Amino acid sequence: MLTAYGLVGNRLAALPDLPTDSRLARWIDLRTPTLEEEQAVEALVGVAIPTAEDRRPVEESARLYRDNGALVMTAVVITGVSEGRPIRSRVTFVLTATTLVSVRYIDPLPFRQFIDRAQHLPTDETAADTLLVGLLEAILERAADVLEQVAADLDDVSLRLFFKDEDTNRRRPSEEQMQALLRRLGRKRRIGTLLRESLLSFERLIPFLAEHTGPRLTTDCHTRLNLVLRDIRSLTTFEGQMSEEITYLHEATLGLITLAQNQIVKVFSIVAVLFLPPTLVGAIYGMNFDGMPELKWAWGYPFSLLLMLISALVPYWWLRRKGWL
Repeated sequence: MLTAYGLVGNRLAALPDLPTDSRLARWIDLRTPTLEEEQAVEALVGVAIPTAEDRRPVEESARLYRDNGALVMTAVVITGVSEGRPIRSRVTFVLTATTLVSVRYIDPLPFRQFIDRAQHLPTDETAADTLLVGLLEAILERAADVLEQVAADLDDVSLRLFFKDEDTNRRRPSEEQMQALLRRLGRKRRIGTLLRESLLSFERLIPFLAEHTGPRLTTDCHTRLNLVLRDIRSLTTFEGQMSEEITYLHEATLGLITLAQNQIVKVFSIVAVLFLPPTLVGAIYGMNFDGMPELKWAWGYPFSLLLMLISALVPYWWLRRKGWL
């Protein structure tokens, strides 16, 4: 789908058709474009739109380059967090002197929010360079929100693992709940990994943009880009700390599961130890040899029951003395 935005009156608005003059289109948004739409935009701005194969390499030279005076920049954007299925996708920005072209195959929340916001910007903030800076800020804001959500979720996992709610007398999570927490941590780890990759791509993109736009970029945009770059580095550090916390909580959850399983094995081992002597006594008196004097004794049956009870109590007393119970 191709949507071109230009000035209608004093505001940025969607144009009914792709204009024939690139100066009339401040922003052209290509969302899952067809071949005909890509060719039409290429003819308008005079720059080749990278294909999906062109955008796949991870080398910086393949993602950030100049083409016929325009800047072609590809970055990784994460989407699907709200839906519970986070994925990565590559978004390409083509910036000419008059027009910004964005090529994407996803519909992330920052784009939807910025499209609504851009249509209320004053005229002096609708230049292609300024629109790109605003879009980068929107993407970064969303990344910060996602990291805050992950941090809050990790706090909840930590409370469930290590703290007991005295008001509700809530017990520690069961083994099934522990397994659910492991899956939950795995999802948070995936989100963190995708965010780290996305932040790294934008950390490379912004210096490239600032360097090659030169004096064309306003002082305000330079300042905003520096703030975005600083925030990206802060978020990268924050993500690293959360990654370490996820690793710790993952190991702690596995440790608690192992302790619970060992406790079950311990109970069965103690029960086996307690019942082993009575079983031995019962086996002896179950042989029915003629030479056994207790077989003819009237108190033989109560005596064997008492002997089995004592043989069970003695190991129990010994285990308690050792502190194993």
